[in-house]
Amino acid sequence: MATVRANGVELRVNRYRVGPEGERPVIVFIHGLGIVDHSGLAFTLGMPLAPDADAILYALRGHGHSQVMPSGYRVVDHTADLLDLLAALDVDVPVHLIGCSYGGVVAIATAARHPQRVASLFLIDPVVPVPGWPQRGVLPMLDGAATQLRDGYTIEDVQAALGGVSRRKAEAAADRAVRLLLNTTIIDDVRSEPPLSDDDFARIGCPVLAVYGDRSDLLPLADELQARVPAARIHLVPGANHLSVFGHTRELGDQIRRFVGLPAVERAGLVAGSTRPG
Repeated sequence: MATVRANGVELRVNRYRVGPEGERPVIVFIHGLGIVDHSGLAFTLGMPLAPDADAILYALRGHGHSQVMPSGYRVVDHTADLLDLLAALDVDVPVHLIGCSYGGVVAIATAARHPQRVASLFLIDPVVPVPGWPQRGVLPMLDGAATQLRDGYTIEDVQAALGGVSRRKAEAAADRAVRLLLNTTIIDDVRSEPPLSDDDFARIGCPVLAVYGDRSDLLPLADELQARVPAARIHLVPGANHLSVFGHTRELGDQIRRFVGLPAVERAGLVAGSTRPG
C-alpha cells in the first residue's frame, strides 16, 4: 500500500502485479461514497487478478486513508484525481475501469469526457449520471448517514453497517465518516451535480458491461444506461440487492476476467446469472 499525491490530494493506493514482467491490462477499481473504501475490493477482486493484470485500487478523496479535503467532491474532482493518479503511476495506456455504485458515475464520466484513456467499463450495481441521479441511491444514503452521526450512533451500528468488522475498524470508520460527512462539502457537492448530457454519453465508444442485482433499488438505471449507450450489456445476479451483489466475488471475478480477456479461473459452486445484450 502506498500514498500517492494526485491533483493536490494524498490518495492511498494498492497496486497488485505478480509474476513475469511484460504487457498486461491495467484494471482500476473505483469504489462508492460514504464510509466505504477500496480495502474490501482489494482483497476480494483486486488481488486475484494480479497474476494476469495490473490491478490498481485507491481510496477516493475523503475515504479510507486518503486525505480528507474540506471541499472538492464533485464528479469532475474525482475524475481529475483519477487521471492525475494514473499519470503519477506512469500509466499511459487506456485502462479498464471497474466502477462500483457511485464509482460508476466517476467511471462513466471519465469514459465520456476522456474516451482515449478508457479501454472498457465494467460497472457493479452502478449509479448512472442521468437526470435526478443524486436522489437515486446516493443522497438518501449520505443524508441518512449524516443524520445518524449527528443524532448519535453506536459502534455496534457501524459494525453492522460494515458487515460485522472488528470494533477497532468500526471506530476508525466512524471517525472518518464524521470528518467526511459533517465537516466537508461532500453532501452539497453531490446534491448540486448535473447529469451527463446525451452528447456526453454518445462519446462512450468502449465496451460496457453493467452487473446489477436483480433485487437492487438501482436496477431501473440499467434501462436508462442502455437507452443512452445502446451497446452496453447488462448482467443480472439473481437474488442480490445493492449491497449483497458485492458479495458475489467469484461470479464478479469471472465476469471481469472474461470481459477484459484474461485467462479463466476454474471455480465451482457459482450461481449463474443472466446477461442481456445491448
